[in-house]
Amino acid sequence: MRLRTLALVTIFAIAPVRGSARPWKGVAPGRSTQAEVIERFGEPSTRARRGARTVLAYAGEQALEGTKQAQFHVDAAGTVQEITVFVSEPLDGATVEGTYGKPPQRSFVEDTFQKVWLYPQQGVTVFFDKDGNVAAFSYTAGTRAKAPASAEARPAAAERAAPPSGAR
Repeated sequence: MRLRTLALVTIFAIAPVRGSARPWKGVAPGRSTQAEVIERFGEPSTRARRGARTVLAYAGEQALEGTKQAQFHVDAAGTVQEITVFVSEPLDGATVEGTYGKPPQRSFVEDTFQKVWLYPQQGVTVFFDKDGNVAAFSYTAGTRAKAPASAEARPAAAERAAPPSGAR
């Protein structure tokens, strides 16, 4: 739960200047649509409203290959704005660096001191678990780095970070 909270805090802490989005399994934040996600992966196991967004979650028997859960956050216009992927197999930092390079920004979860790597120009944030393995990736449209969000922004982000619940 705290990783999801930090994921959203971190994402909203980055400047809104768009760069190129890093796609995941053919879905590109800022370009792909909800219809494309459903066409590619089928009906999600859960659909939930989270503010102005709809979250399509693929979990359990419908979890996508290599994931425990994948969430596609779609805006009111039907465009995917964010993808959050909870990996099923442990990955280490060397594997991440082999794919994305050395992280231009490093941070940590304040409550647990678990590390977070940010690749703002690629729109990728990597969250590590307490054992130092990758727990989750977040993909958004790429941005230029900016100072972290203030403490006042955290409660709103925490609300958005709640796991999707509710039926379709």
